[in-house]
Parts: sequence; structure tokens; C-alpha cells
Amino acid sequence: MAAVQISDDILEGIKDKVVLITGGASGIGKATAELCLKHGANVIIADLKPLPSDLETSEKLRFITVDVFSWESQRDAFIQVEEWFGQIDHVFANAGVGPTTNFLDDNLDENGQLTPPDMRTINVNLLGVIFTLRLAAYYIQKHSAHRASSELGSIVVTASTASFQNFSVGDYTIAKHGVLGIIRGLRHLIEGKVRLNAVAPSWTATGMVATGFIEGLGVGVQGPEVVARSVALLFSDQQRHGDIIYSWDGKYLEVNQSEGGLLAATEGILVNSASEETVVRKLREGNFLAPI
Repeated sequence: MAAVQISDDILEGIKDKVVLITGGASGIGKATAELCLKHGANVIIADLKPLPSDLETSEKLRFITVDVFSWESQRDAFIQVEEWFGQIDHVFANAGVGPTTNFLDDNLDENGQLTPPDMRTINVNLLGVIFTLRLAAYYIQKHSAHRASSELGSIVVTASTASFQNFSVGDYTIAKHGVLGIIRGLRHLIEGKVRLNAVAPSWTATGMVATGFIEGLGVGVQGPEVVARSVALLFSDQQRHGDIIYSWDGKYLEVNQSEGGLLAATEGILVNSASEETVVRKLREGNFLAPI
């Protein structure tokens, strides 16, 4: 897999860009907002939580209250950003919650019947990301004329190491596998229009996990600022599309498309994986699939 080096020079590419971050009031989102502000971007934090008191105020920082599982709430946020700045360059679909259920509990209602599963984590961590991505793709393309002809805006989604390994936390792992599916399923469809990438951090101090307990097991926990640098890189680097950057302890690897990465491993296992994608593209070209 390809090691990734992140220099401050490449991060200068976000200067004066308009960056929308869902879940930006804490954790990785907050760290990304701070880094983007440091490098001169206009940042909009969209969150249900209020801005934290330790986040330094800036004329380049705006805040919008957003429920990411509400289409109307997210749509109105994008409309507001467009009214403020006249454009949107980069969107970080980062809002997320921790595990809620494994879908296998035996909770019963007052009539002794099995209750429906709690879908909160799926709703926020996967469906909310799809809402963000749909809006981001539309608004980034809508304002593409103000950029240089070779420059594309970008969307970054928050995946996880739970996206591609055994990780026994039910709904959280299912949702993060779905986020990986967003990269695999949509990369080709928006190629040349909007760049789509993901970050997949290992244990990170976000408030979602009990950092002290994990460290007590002898396992390190990285700071959210480590992940923030990989997000800003994906905003800035025009060559990156369909990448997934894994971060751990200050080190970064591209694990999806690089030699020895996840796609290469799949091609080594499935004898006809390449032809299956070719068939899908031909089916679409011949209008044998549902319209997109």
C-alpha cells in the first residue's frame, strides 16, 4: 500500500475555498475546521451541537444548526451557504454517532411482540451521509465555473477501519461498510465532475470512544488533528479520486486503489472482478440499468 506524505504546502490549496463540515462542532470535524481556518479557508460548521467555547472565532467561520437525517435541514443548510458565499468547493460528510444496537436484541412491546430495530446509527452514519453527498455533488457542480478548468471540488466521507474488517459493533460496522460502498458505487459516476474520497481512521479521540479505557488496554489513541490533515489533503490534491486514507499514529496509507490495497486484493481473489465492472458499465451505457 502507498504511504502518504502530507506537507503544509499541499494544504495551502484550501486557501479561500468554501468548506462545509457536518459534525464539525467536535472531534474530527472540529479539528478539520480548525486546520482549514488556519490555512485560510471559509468554513461552515453544520451540527446539532453548538459551537464549542474553545473554538477560536473568526470572520471566516460560520455555523448552521443541522440535523443530518433530515433532508430538509441539510438542504436548507446548503441553500444558506450558497447565499452566504455564492459557491461551495469542498464538503466533509463527517457527522456520526456511536453504536446503538446489534439488531439482535429481544426487546418486546406492551403486547409482547418484538419491537422494530433502533435505526439511529444507520440513519445518521449512512443515510445522513447519502443526503450530504447528494446535496454536495449538486452544489459543487453548480458553481464549477468559478474554478480553474482543471480544478474540481471534492467530497470527503468519514469511513473507518470498521469499513473493511471484522468489527463486532452491529449497526456501526454495517453503516461504515455502507460508506465504503459509497466510494465503490459512485466513484465512476461522478468522475471528472466532483472528486470523491474517504478517510478511514483507526482509534481516534473523538468523545465517541472511552479513550482512557482503550489506552489502558495498551492500545494507542490518535488525536483528531491527525485525521484532519488527511481530510485537508483530500480537499487539496486534485489527483485524488476514489482514495481511502487510513490514519494511525501520525502515519497515512492509501488503502483502496494503491498497489497491495483493497481493490488489488479483491482482484487477486475474484477471477472475474474486472469483467464484472466492465459489464455494469456496458449495461448502463445500453440503458439496461435503472436510470441514474
